[in-house]
Amino acid sequence: QTPVTVTLSNGSVINIAAGETTGTVAVNTPANDVYNNGSTVSTTITGATGGNFENLVPDTTPAVTTITDSVDDTGLTLSASESITEGGQITYTATLTNAAQTPVTVTLSNGSVINIAAGETTGTVAVNTPANDVYNNGSTVSTTITGATGGNFENLVPDTTPAVTTITDSVDDTGLTLSASESITEGGQITYTATLTNAAQTPVTVTLSNGSVINIAAGETTGTVAVNTPANDVYN
Repeated sequence: QTPVTVTLSNGSVINIAAGETTGTVAVNTPANDVYNNGSTVSTTITGATGGNFENLVPDTTPAVTTITDSVDDTGLTLSASESITEGGQITYTATLTNAAQTPVTVTLSNGSVINIAAGETTGTVAVNTPANDVYNNGSTVSTTITGATGGNFENLVPDTTPAVTTITDSVDDTGLTLSASESITEGGQITYTATLTNAAQTPVTVTLSNGSVINIAAGETTGTVAVNTPANDVYN
């Protein structure tokens, strides 16, 4: 007979006009996001006035709505130091497109693990490269994400693009010296020895001023050659 005002437990108000039996109100749910948060919403009548009824009795049974969580992607990418000198460290960085709600563990193809803390979007790990040496061995190192867990994301999608680092070969010296027999009798042979300060990875050819050649085999540090002296005679 008169308007009815119905107050809900969520603070909303439904108005039922005079002469009507129903009224409605629309209530927004939380905005769509990338996290796992599907749930149910339970609402009750907390009060009702008006209508000129002898005794208006609100039902306290909750009205329950199930909120379905839509699936949204969160990306995960890997980057690395672009270039380092051999013996240095490569820094790998994993980056999320949305902040993690729980810790995230990222596994790399080189066996390393990056941890991203809750509330953060990035994490790093430093990986040693082979120690500096005297050989030509500059190269590139390619690493990918092989797995990722955590973060409470609806759908965590790791990027499989490799992170590539160029390892620059630092230049280190290897010495080469020549020694010879200190004393021989004329007509004998002089033994010349060439000595490397580091073992050769491939054969080394050493040419002498007398035209002789000394060969040092791969894996060795020395090589020799014997050179004849003039034949013995009766003159000084």
